[in-house]
Amino acid sequence: MLAYLHHHHAIAYDRLARLMAELFGLAISEGAVANALRRSAKPLEAAGAAILEKLRHASVIGCDETGARLSTEALGTRMGWEWVLVSDKAVLHRIATSRGRDVIDEVLGEHRPRCWVSDRWTAQQNRAETHQVCLAHVLRDVQYAIDAGEPQFAPALRRLLCWAIAIGRRRETLKDTTLAQYRVTADRRLDRLLAMPVITEVGTELLRQTKRWRGQFFTFITDRDAPPTNNGAERALRPSVIFRKVTNGFRSLWGAEIHALTRSVIGTGRLNGITAHQAISRAIEGKAIFAA
Repeated sequence: MLAYLHHHHAIAYDRLARLMAELFGLAISEGAVANALRRSAKPLEAAGAAILEKLRHASVIGCDETGARLSTEALGTRMGWEWVLVSDKAVLHRIATSRGRDVIDEVLGEHRPRCWVSDRWTAQQNRAETHQVCLAHVLRDVQYAIDAGEPQFAPALRRLLCWAIAIGRRRETLKDTTLAQYRVTADRRLDRLLAMPVITEVGTELLRQTKRWRGQFFTFITDRDAPPTNNGAERALRPSVIFRKVTNGFRSLWGAEIHALTRSVIGTGRLNGITAHQAISRAIEGKAIFAA
């Protein structure tokens, strides 16, 4: 219950101690709360190892990262990074002091998935056979260019991307040959758009970025398992962002590690039809959190 309330609902130690006293008549100090959470490390590590093994066999992986505030005696106060890797059955969180590609290298080892879904951060590139850039990020840049006054290229690009995403929503009803034709059509339409003149600085930058990333726009059309956006990874990180704002970060490295493990268990459980409380309970009891 302490792990569930702290890591899933961002209830800090002092409030947890008061909550235990007022609801259950249990006199427990903040230090005792910390010790109880620290004891959960061993069973959570076993669950994390199972999640890692599942992830290292995934064919499509989405990845994202966000800031994680670390304030410890060894490090002082500094910004770390919480990484998340998401497949269809597993979610793995890692908190590290690096935002570089070495974090992904350490997690995945020799595994190279078929498709990688992410934003355009350098450390996310060349991770798989194919790559799908997050079109939600691209569309935000497109909307910014439209708002800045780019009259032709940006609106046309938005229409093309929205059309492609609509095709993606229909993939289950379409044949492989039809999807291949749509992919060719999308590339041809993009070729024509890239020949359009731009009149603003923002439009020029959008055109430059589109030329650079165009090969990663439409992977999802013919890869039925790849999503057009990285929304899955972003949603997996959102509770940790709330946790950081409410608690002001981590005061120990072991606290950060256990948070990452617990969020991995919660996220994986959700993908397998298990609630957060059930997933944590099963992990601490040494039970599997994957669907049969």
